[in-house]
Amino acid sequence: MRPNPHHRREAAAAAALHALSRRGFLKVGLGFSAALACTALLPELAGCSSAAPAPHAGMSFLRPDDVALFRALLPAIVTELGEAQPPRRAALEHDALRNIDATCAAMGAGAQAELRKLFGLLAGMPLRWALTGMRRDWSAATPAQVQAFLARWRASRLATLNAGAVVLVKLASVGYYVLPAAWAGSGYPGPNAAVYQALHA
Repeated sequence: MRPNPHHRREAAAAAALHALSRRGFLKVGLGFSAALACTALLPELAGCSSAAPAPHAGMSFLRPDDVALFRALLPAIVTELGEAQPPRRAALEHDALRNIDATCAAMGAGAQAELRKLFGLLAGMPLRWALTGMRRDWSAATPAQVQAFLARWRASRLATLNAGAVVLVKLASVGYYVLPAAWAGSGYPGPNAAVYQALHA
């Protein structure tokens, strides 16, 4: 019996949620809330518009700007994805984005609020430029530019930026590496077939 794709996505979301909900992992709220407060006069940055953007088509949590962010993050974090041929890369990217979205959607309201603050700060100029050095849209970012931004956050003396980088990297990497199609590239032989089928029958 072939594993049910729906069960596979649920397993991916559960694995990612477990990795992202360890003690202290999402404590990014205070720093990002302060940054958002500094943009109170710019509704598009502060998230104070009359209606919040709807999720991206086919997604439950990720908005179009969030999808653009993770499309830039994925090849920068998962180098083998950036090296894949276009058709395979597109398929893997699509499935990884679905996993990331499922993980975010499965989180509690508090964690989702912290993620929304983080994603909101990275969505538009000029705050994105100030925090990441990225002047252009995420769709125009190169893997090298994204890697430089993540390295900057990881090396920052601000714990808030350190935590933000960890969250982004974990979401992208876990969303990708739980894909069965990605196991060979990571050296993982895959779960025991009998056990996998018993759990996902």
